[in-house]
Amino acid sequence: MADAGGQSTPDRSPVICVVAGEASGDWAGAQLVRALREKRAGIVVRGIGGKRMAAAGVELLADSTDWGVIGVFDALRRVPRIYLALRRLRALLAHSPPMGVVLIDSGGVNIPLARMIRKLGLKTLYYLPPGSWSRRPRGRAVRDLCDVIATPFPWSKDLLAGGRARVEWVGHPVREAARPGIPKEAAWGRYGLDAGRPVMALAPGSRGQEMRYVLPIMAEAASLVSQRWEGVQFLAPVSDPVYEKPVRDAFRKAGVQVVLLRGMEYDALQLAEAAAVCSGTATLEFTCLGVPMVVVYKGSPGMTLEFLLLRGVLGNQWHAGMPNIIASREVVPELLWRYAKPEALARELSSLLEDEERRDRMKADLEDVLRTLGEPGASGKTAELVLDMISEREAAKPKHGH
Repeated sequence: MADAGGQSTPDRSPVICVVAGEASGDWAGAQLVRALREKRAGIVVRGIGGKRMAAAGVELLADSTDWGVIGVFDALRRVPRIYLALRRLRALLAHSPPMGVVLIDSGGVNIPLARMIRKLGLKTLYYLPPGSWSRRPRGRAVRDLCDVIATPFPWSKDLLAGGRARVEWVGHPVREAARPGIPKEAAWGRYGLDAGRPVMALAPGSRGQEMRYVLPIMAEAASLVSQRWEGVQFLAPVSDPVYEKPVRDAFRKAGVQVVLLRGMEYDALQLAEAAAVCSGTATLEFTCLGVPMVVVYKGSPGMTLEFLLLRGVLGNQWHAGMPNIIASREVVPELLWRYAKPEALARELSSLLEDEERRDRMKADLEDVLRTLGEPGASGKTAELVLDMISEREAAKPKHGH
């Protein structure tokens, strides 16, 4: 990040540090890095992320693939390892300061890191700040920890105003990504699906605990649906190759034939008439595709207690699915915690297949949610903010040789 004397030289490509602490941030980070390179050829990006950021050309200083957890109780056992990685990163940033730091989502990782590096005087942008989905003031400490905030929701810009950071609404990156590349007519043949039979998507999540708690519910529900709807075709996006065997085994055990997808293959998922979706970013991806869905989530007893106390009782936020949170009402049904059972999920999915009027009503509601996510282009807008931010530092650097 600097020359032998510890000073960055203006004739070299600028270095940016990007930190994503979980799968959704890794995905958004990869999109952002590609947008940065389109606007500034030769830019060097280092940081913390996963496979998607690595594929986008980021030099990973630590791999955060398995950092993604939900809830304090489940995070505790990973705190020492994550904390040590952040301390190492801070030491590296102090020794070889980059032109700027970009923190993405994952408040449990990035807020402590922002506090660590605040005294280093580094230009810092927070992309997709934690809690930005809430229409109530929350997570506002970020306003004074960063120089720029790029938020995905319009109301968040107002809620985060008033601190030292410049706040901009850029829209949600899911809008530019969750779009099929081929028409439906071509997708049927590409994935070996029968256009005369219904298609259902089952998205079990991207974390280890979701494979443990959510996947078995979806697999058993699929078995019940197939008994009622002979000929239904199932698609299952697998977020990471490491989960391919568990997903395949779960559906095989339930006696269900399923087409496994490598991640969210939108070309295939656009064919779904209904979907069961683990709570998270995937719910917004299905929103972009206009697919009626049932949101499912279940976790450990500790996670359940934390959700009920912190988000429910104290935060007055009882919804878990992003479409419902954004709309401030139930747009799609949610089966959470003790209500997340195969029989209940099978009933909801069967209802969506049977009731065309209900499907159409849900699609119209999802269109309304989609409008709040802004127009496609969040990655490009955020890349411009990053480049504007580092240009101030580049302009302040002494010329080489002086």
